[in-house]
Parts: sequence; structure tokens; C-alpha cells
Amino acid sequence: MGHTSCHGDENGAIDREITSVGPERPVRDQFIDALRVIAVLTVVIGHWLTTTVIWEPGRIVGENALSVIPAAHPVTWLLQVMPLLFFVGGFANARSLAHHDGDYLGFLRTRLGRLLPPTVGFMVVWLLIASVAAPLPLPEPNVIERAADIAALPFWFLGLYLVVVALAPAMRRLHHRGGWWIPAVMVVGAAMVDLLVHGFGLEAVGVANYGFVWLFAHQLGIIYSEPRSTRISVRSAAVIAAAGLAGLVALVTIGGYPVSMVGVPGEDRWNTDPPSLALVALTLWLLGLAGALRRWMRVWGSRLSSLLGRLNGVALTMYLWHVSALAIAAAIVYPLGFPRTETGTTVWWLIRPLWLVVVAPFLVLLVYLFRRLEVHPAPQPLPAHSQQRTRYVVAALAVVSLAFGILGFGVTGFDNPLRELGETVLAFSVNPLQNSLHVLVGLVLLGVAFPTRSDPTRSRSTRAYATRYVGLGGSAGAALYLLLGIAGWSNGLSVLALNPATARLHVVLGAVGLVAVLIAQTAERQLRGD
Repeated sequence: MGHTSCHGDENGAIDREITSVGPERPVRDQFIDALRVIAVLTVVIGHWLTTTVIWEPGRIVGENALSVIPAAHPVTWLLQVMPLLFFVGGFANARSLAHHDGDYLGFLRTRLGRLLPPTVGFMVVWLLIASVAAPLPLPEPNVIERAADIAALPFWFLGLYLVVVALAPAMRRLHHRGGWWIPAVMVVGAAMVDLLVHGFGLEAVGVANYGFVWLFAHQLGIIYSEPRSTRISVRSAAVIAAAGLAGLVALVTIGGYPVSMVGVPGEDRWNTDPPSLALVALTLWLLGLAGALRRWMRVWGSRLSSLLGRLNGVALTMYLWHVSALAIAAAIVYPLGFPRTETGTTVWWLIRPLWLVVVAPFLVLLVYLFRRLEVHPAPQPLPAHSQQRTRYVVAALAVVSLAFGILGFGVTGFDNPLRELGETVLAFSVNPLQNSLHVLVGLVLLGVAFPTRSDPTRSRSTRAYATRYVGLGGSAGAALYLLLGIAGWSNGLSVLALNPATARLHVVLGAVGLVAVLIAQTAERQLRGD
């Protein structure tokens, strides 16, 4: 989600370039901007529409309408827009890399400079609220506890996208070498994983599809960032959409895939956990549909350029806080007598628009309060002397640590942050304290990896000192994971919910990190002739 560039469509008559302040800023692409806003608003409205708040004495439950109304499952073929967000991310990452002249650390600092401030700010606010509320004797149903539990729902996408951003330079290089063969291999890989998971019962293999499926959409965004790709005709886009739609129909009718493209509580099989081949077909369907409507989207994007720009400027903030807005609205309006209806009834359908009107002002207020955290830094390539192997290693450790923490919060939520009880994902156990530690270590490692000075005239001795400092910081972070893993392996380290599998993961991460830092430091000393 970043600054992008604009190219003419097939007749070139409707494009309007909108440049940001400063000559170093890239030109924006109104189609990409419109697609980002449409996708985020679809996520927001989709969650609000499909969530029924059941408010009864002693309990508050959010019921997914899709689990009650199976006939509505095909609607998710339009509402599941995460492939569009990964596509937009691929485009933005490719353009950002181009403006950084291939400078990986500069690219990563710019992209994370946009992603992390709103995310960490959101995290800190909810951890503070949950920590203060946990010891209080609040009446049941505990509104704050329930809100803190569901507030982190958007984090699953952000945790995955953080890793995708870090992989973007490698994926762009693969595109330049393999072109369309790269997404083709990903499609084959996703199909093979589905076969192994559902045909042979090898469920652990399904993790690979988090890479194959979401990187497929991201790779198409990288391809679209090339000037010739942006001139795809409406007819070609319609063919892509038809092929994707046909693939979806075949997979859900003949292949036995679920009709819903989002997870439905109560169903044994989901298309999202792990991601399935059906999401690849969905990606083609949605991108083809968007491509066919591109000329229209650019016309309206030009007419509403001011509004589009403002919404793009707070897209991540809207995404982060939309579930919180729903929780706050429910906590206020239900005690005041908002109608409590059974999901799927005529009255329920009639008050859905009213529910959107009720929730929207709370999101507007939250966006107004936290919009300043969403900054859009200009590309700032780092000086050549900063491109040290050790910095790359430390940055990689930081990204892995941050991704673990953010994804962990997506599982545990923020309620009762000091609880020792962990929640299990695959074989691993996580709790809020462990998640917080991962995020904190990741942020510290980023501070170590990214240089704080850009003076190209720094002396050789100063650079050597900086290298040792970076190596020391990276080694300390890796050693911390190694020690935590060893401690957890021996006695479980219950305060962090480190079960044996999680402890072993920390040991592996720490050991690999230490070896990688050592190799990088040795190579740099040899280059300097020390």
C-alpha cells in the first residue's frame, strides 16, 4: 500500500496524473488507488453486514451470518477482496523498489515506515485498554473483554503482508527472470498442495499455500506495474474474469471446494485456512472484473480525486479500526434498545442498512483520532556504505519477529494480556505476552538494522564500528530467541505459553540468526581486509 505510478489506458483519453509534493515522489495511478479504496471499504462493509451481535444476559456473541444463511455464500465471490489488496501491494512494492533503485534496506524502511506506525499504535491502545480493564470487576457481559478479543481480527492480513513486503525484491527479480512462468508455477504449487492436503491427508503441507496463493496475487501486481501490462484491453480483462469464474464454478461443483471464499464457522473445510486453489481462481475473477471496469474506475477516480486521495491516505487506519468501531457501536446502541433480531429474518435484512449507518460514525471518529499515525514517507535510498550484509540479516530477523507477533495477536486478541494460557495454531502455542515480546524485539532489531545517519563521507573506522554494533545487536536478538527456546524446552516457560513445539521454533530461529550474523560479519571483515 504505497505510492504508485500512473499509465494511460488503451485510448489514453481519461488519465489524469496526480503528483505528490516533491520531485522525488512517484506519480499516482488512479486505478490502483480506486482499487485499494474499494477493496478496503468492501472488507469494512462486508464485516459489518455479515456480523450479527447477539446481546443476551451474561454473554455477547458475534454471529457470522454466512453460518446461518448458506444461500449467501456465493456473495463472497465479490466480498472476499483480499486478493485485490495483495495485488495492489505487489504494484506498490514494485514501484517503490524502482524508486529506490533496488536499495533493499531503503525500500524496507520506507514500506515499514508506512505499515508499522498505525499498526503498533493500534496495538498499544488496545493492550493498554485490556490491561487496565482486566483486574476491574466489570459486570457481565464484559463488553471491553469481548471487544479486545475481536479487535485484532485484521492482524492476520498484516502479519502475512509484512512477510510479503520483505520478499518483494526477490519476487521482482524472479519476475524479471521468469516472467509469467512464476505465477504459473505458483498455480501448480497451490494445486499440488491441495492434492496433498485433501487427497492424502497431509494437513501440515497446507502452510505452503499461504505462500503460493497470496504471492500469486502479489506477483500479478508486480507484473501489472510494468508499462506494457497496464495497457491490457477490456476484452482481455473480460476473458481473464470469465476464466476465473469458470474455474470457481468447476472447483466448487466438481472439485468439492466450499462455495464460500471466507471461513464459515461450523464448516469442516475452509478456502482460507489454508488458502486453496479456489482463491487463485477468485483472484483471476476479481482482477479480470476490475480490469474490465478500469476505464470507468479511472473516470470516477478523476472526478473524485480529492476524496480518493483522502481515503487512500487513511486506508490502513480504516482497515485496522473497523472491527473496533463495530464493537464500540454495539456496546453503546444495544443497551439503548437497538433491535435484537434473529439472523436471516426479514427484520434482520431490513435493519442491515440501519446498522451500517449506526457503525459508520464510530469508524469516522476513530480514523480522525488516529489518522496522523498513517504516514507516507517518500523514497529515501540509503548511502552505499549502509548496504552491509549484517544489516540485511538483522532486518530479516526483525521482519520474522514482527510477523510472529502480529499474527499471534490475530489469534489471541488483546483481552487479558497477562494471561499465561496460550492458544494453539498448528502445533505452536501463543499468548499476548509472547506476541508483545516478538513485536518489541522486532522493532528494536529494525532500529539496529536501519542506519540513523546518511553521511556518505563516514570514515572506514566508523563504518567498521557501525558494522560491529549492528552485529552485536543482531546477535543479542538471536541469542534472546535461543535462550527463550532453551528455557521453554526444559520447563515450558508458562508465562510465555512456550510449549515444546514453540520452544523448538525459537531455538531454530535463534541458532539460524546467530550463524547468519556470524557469517555476514566474517564476510564484511574480509572485504575490509581486517
